[in-house]
Amino acid sequence: MSMFDNNPGDKRTLIAVILSVIVISAGFMIQGALFPQPTQPAAQASVSTAPVAQAPSATSALPSAPASSIVAAEVATPAAPGKLAPAAPKLALPTIQAPSAEKKYSISTNLLEATFTNAGGDLVSLRLKAHKDHGGLVDLIVPDASGAQGLSLAFGGPAAAPVKDLMNAMMIDDRTIEFSRTFLAVVPGKAEPQAFTMKKRFSFHDGDYMFGMAVSLENSVNEYLPLNLGGYAYTVTLGPQIGPKLSLLKKSANSDYRKFITYTDGKKKEETVKADLPMSPKVQPTWVALSGKYFSFIAVPETEFTPTFTMHPDPEIAQSDSVALSRPAIRASKQIDTYYFYFGPKTSAELAKYDYADRNGFKRADLRLENAMDNSNILGWLETILKFFLNMFYKIVPNYGLAIILVTILVKVVLFPLTKKGSEGASRMQELQPQIQELQAKFKGNPQKLNQEMAEFYKRVGYNPMSGCFPLLIQFPLFIAMYNLFNNHFDLRGAMFIPGWIPDLSQPEAIFNFPTLNLVVWQISAIRVLPVIYLLSQLLYGKFTQTAATAQSATQMKIMMYGMPIFFFFILYDVPSGLLIYWIATNILSIAQQAIINDLLKKRKAAAAALAPAQAKLAPGKGGGAKIAPNKKK
Repeated sequence: MSMFDNNPGDKRTLIAVILSVIVISAGFMIQGALFPQPTQPAAQASVSTAPVAQAPSATSALPSAPASSIVAAEVATPAAPGKLAPAAPKLALPTIQAPSAEKKYSISTNLLEATFTNAGGDLVSLRLKAHKDHGGLVDLIVPDASGAQGLSLAFGGPAAAPVKDLMNAMMIDDRTIEFSRTFLAVVPGKAEPQAFTMKKRFSFHDGDYMFGMAVSLENSVNEYLPLNLGGYAYTVTLGPQIGPKLSLLKKSANSDYRKFITYTDGKKKEETVKADLPMSPKVQPTWVALSGKYFSFIAVPETEFTPTFTMHPDPEIAQSDSVALSRPAIRASKQIDTYYFYFGPKTSAELAKYDYADRNGFKRADLRLENAMDNSNILGWLETILKFFLNMFYKIVPNYGLAIILVTILVKVVLFPLTKKGSEGASRMQELQPQIQELQAKFKGNPQKLNQEMAEFYKRVGYNPMSGCFPLLIQFPLFIAMYNLFNNHFDLRGAMFIPGWIPDLSQPEAIFNFPTLNLVVWQISAIRVLPVIYLLSQLLYGKFTQTAATAQSATQMKIMMYGMPIFFFFILYDVPSGLLIYWIATNILSIAQQAIINDLLKKRKAAAAALAPAQAKLAPGKGGGAKIAPNKKK
């Protein structure tokens, strides 16, 4: 199916059948209409913009082509590169004139700026107009130390060198460009080289991060295309890396990453690729992806292909990650293969467009590209709720730092009843400590009896020992959900909170950067302020909420009050600044809440103390003592 055919379903199939009949009947007359000779760039403005139709596979009674070697055909102009093999004089070669120098061409949509070179017809730059990186636009194609870059094509398998011969370029319209060139195949067993023509056509649409590429191949004679190099006709490769550029690949909370993903029979799989060991899936997938933290390259071929993933260290970009799509040898005299490439932000809003034909310019449907996104964990539902309120507050106050603080306030307000109940439980536990210690001393040698007596004691006084723990436990799911949200939420990428200090909430802030120091148990590369503020706020919160303790538990309380914040200081040192803003705001609000709760508890204790003599008279115990009055507060 051609990428230039926008008719859906059965209609498209019917048209393809009719075209096939017409093409077979009309022969080379239709061939000439489908593949017009390219003109010089100076005459491009008047070129027709009619779409290219799918050429039929001429598979009947054609001799097979043995393994061959490919060279570019020497053209009529003497200015063509001298290294190219001259065309055999007995062959009636097309008089396609090749340029004498490399030239760049650009296509611009409302979302993309694509740059091509006529050296091989490669895509060498793809900049996103709506996304910035280090002061400029994000370029999703990153070169390596050797200078190799882009979306290229090579004759043969994944290890073949890309075609870099100068090709003719023709602008079909302001969204479509075509590159063409005649090549010679030196076929074993044949006295003369065999000529064939390759064309690469790229097509773009406004509103799409997807673009199409049609690769057309046509033999000069009615025989199989002389393209069988190790079982492959050609390979399309994206590499060596997708942007934005990785300055450092390290396993930290804020670092970017690259993943190889396949989607087969409705199932997503992250492929494991080892350094310098090319890897190919056993089954041909529906699509393949090279996915980063915020952007993805997704290839959706509409032809038979074998994907190959490679990864290896690179001195310039730290690590290269390439995707190659190898086309098996073609048993036809001419062929058009269509590819669709999504190359843009990893967001549901953009990826979901390609599940519905009426939402994208290429009329693609049911591609399920959202599977290239990271899977949500079991707390994905909570992350979705928090994201909703974060975006809602951002619409009110267009600053994501302030939106994070507002979300924190909302969470604290919602959880205030639980927090209050937990504080009351902790206070109640402190009041019951003398009785608990008596029971522990009495049944010191009988743990089973002690547990039984403790259970009866809690029931008698109306106290639930979990009442002080539950509010603390509920903070952990919130923290995990917030961590995932702030670490992966696309809209936080590049979101500024305080100019000059916190320019990107998805990254750790820094007031001074320096080369990484390896301190054995810790690596540090910047002086950061937010982790220090977090540590101070956590210590203050612990000091403010501490309770009186026995000598036995005093050591444990000190470890919790001082040791844990210091431990988390090192763990959270390199996390996204948005997460630390959330935690700092949580600590400050918790201190304010605890002050209110402590005031309420003091008033309640004073009221209870005033009523104690009357309760003692109303509840006499054995020997004139007083029973412990049950407290219905859990």
